[in-house]
Amino acid sequence: MMHDSIPMARSAVLDGFEVTARSFGLDPAGLLRAARIPDASLRDADLPIPTASVITLLEQASAAAGTPSFGLLMAQARAISVLGPVALLMREQPDLRGALSSLTRLGWAQAEALESALEDDGETAILSFSMAPGLPYPANQTIELTIAAIVRLLRHFLGPDWSPQMLTFSHRRPADTGPYVRLLGLMPVFRLERNSIVMLSADLDRPIAHADPAFGRQLERLVEKAVRQRGAARSQQVSDAIRRMLPTGLCSAPRVADMFGIDRRTLHRWLAAEGQSYSQLLDQIRATLCLQYRSEGSHSLTEIAQLLGFSSLSAYSRWRRIRESSTC
Repeated sequence: MMHDSIPMARSAVLDGFEVTARSFGLDPAGLLRAARIPDASLRDADLPIPTASVITLLEQASAAAGTPSFGLLMAQARAISVLGPVALLMREQPDLRGALSSLTRLGWAQAEALESALEDDGETAILSFSMAPGLPYPANQTIELTIAAIVRLLRHFLGPDWSPQMLTFSHRRPADTGPYVRLLGLMPVFRLERNSIVMLSADLDRPIAHADPAFGRQLERLVEKAVRQRGAARSQQVSDAIRRMLPTGLCSAPRVADMFGIDRRTLHRWLAAEGQSYSQLLDQIRATLCLQYRSEGSHSLTEIAQLLGFSSLSAYSRWRRIRESSTC
């Protein structure tokens, strides 16, 4: 996990946001802009976006919709697969205990700074969730979305009749509690110390149907390697953003910085700490893609210029002349 800079989340956490916002007559794109989240986050599940921006977006959407249950409704609108590789890994564990262990160890790969822990005293097991210090407060919608989504996932593993013993939230009870019973199956207890899903310890030993533990062990190694690589270097995240934005013709350092919810100076510091700069990354990526497109032979020079984010064919030609002829 990355602790030394802005906590990020996979844009997959926004699954269900657009349909929920529209159900209240809201403008999803406008809400995203207000929270400084790119529109592309609704189409690309792997864009890194600041966790703080996600919290802000959901709280503002809840206020605009005039409902405290926006996060709950969003959880019902999203796919079970939203956790990506982590959900696959959980599904292949032999029992619920193994699945929740995978979640507490690797769930941060979905949203940094959203932390989970599992406690078991032999009779009662408590899966709790908390936000790291320094994030926007309140974060009621993010917490409720998380717990509702995990309850749905556990019912997917154990069957629709499974229910937790208790759900607890640290925030105060809203005036309208109807959606909680309807969407969660029971009334949570509010104003307690932590946000949690309380279940019987015996539930942890319930098998997950059709799980393949051997495949799960292989998948775990792949997931751990992937999340280490994803979190290892900010320069790689910036490079991925540049690759996505180049064909739009709108790729620039300020716009890339906006994707991460930071300013250009912070972007410069991120890259300088790894011995990189925005212009170096941009040039390297263009050179690599240029070779690829030219070797494919299916693109005209004008098309290549556009794919590399140049404003005109002449600008592309000048760039090529500056680089060594053997590079591209």
